[in-house]
Amino acid sequence: MDRPDLELLRGAIDMHAHTAPALFERHIDDAALAEYGLRYGMRGFVLKDHDASTTGRAYYVNRMYRGIEVFGAVVLNRSVGGLNPFVAEAAIHYGARVVWMPSNHAKHHQDFFAIPDYPQFGRRRPQLPGEGITVFEEDGRTLTKEARTICEIVAENDVALATGHLSLPEIRALQDAALEAGVRRFIVTHANWSLCRLDVSVQKELIAKGATIEYVACSCVSPIFWEQQPAELAGWIMELEGEHLVLGSDLGQFAGPPHPEGLRMLLAALLSLGVPYEYLEKMTKRTPVEVLGLEPGWTPAAPVDLPDHRPSGGAE
Repeated sequence: MDRPDLELLRGAIDMHAHTAPALFERHIDDAALAEYGLRYGMRGFVLKDHDASTTGRAYYVNRMYRGIEVFGAVVLNRSVGGLNPFVAEAAIHYGARVVWMPSNHAKHHQDFFAIPDYPQFGRRRPQLPGEGITVFEEDGRTLTKEARTICEIVAENDVALATGHLSLPEIRALQDAALEAGVRRFIVTHANWSLCRLDVSVQKELIAKGATIEYVACSCVSPIFWEQQPAELAGWIMELEGEHLVLGSDLGQFAGPPHPEGLRMLLAALLSLGVPYEYLEKMTKRTPVEVLGLEPGWTPAAPVDLPDHRPSGGAE
């Protein structure tokens, strides 16, 4: 059968995968996602946890499952000390390929949704209250010393810096500081999700200065976060010709599909809407390799049939 949607997943990297264990309700754990990825012949995925570094988890999943690559990362939320250069540096030394700016603890996140972090989006237990994190000093314009130091650490180690849930003014200021520090891999996180949604004209502005724009599948396929018609996203991709774009699932929500299947659903829709295969291939395979600093030329293994070790209790 001619299945370009499945072929796009062979060798693909999910740049934004949420899994259990987590302080949010997740229905797929790290090992289960590795098994799903192997079934689809994917190259790998980046593990994202809002409250802890995932480098140790990535290490053990890579030991358990040959044929798929799992990449650790850290999100600089209050749970790891916020904009703490020491935390960022340690995570990188442990192998993190992505350092995200604050997500659900960001000031912009708190202001946008007008509610505190708990119990928003499925946290099962309350956290200590805290101020929203911003990269700005009190004047709302000057980047903090900590943010600049994090840019320097990311540049020194040549990993990716991602914007998380920052506002557009923060993104612009952070990108300028990142460029000044020598950061070569700068990701603008989920530009097709309401909190961080950016017009294509703004995306082009950031791309012109070296950014990679991330789109996420959950905005089109998750019943919790559904807010974008695939036709609109298809128009964006065609206008940008698939260049300087990566695709992440941002899935893991209890009500959503497994990550590879959610990606497949979106890819199938985009193909049916006329997005050229080669544009989507750039987003799923070529550009993620560049952004993560990986060796090109990885040969996907044939999809495999593994024992089913997925967690029970509402997985599908």
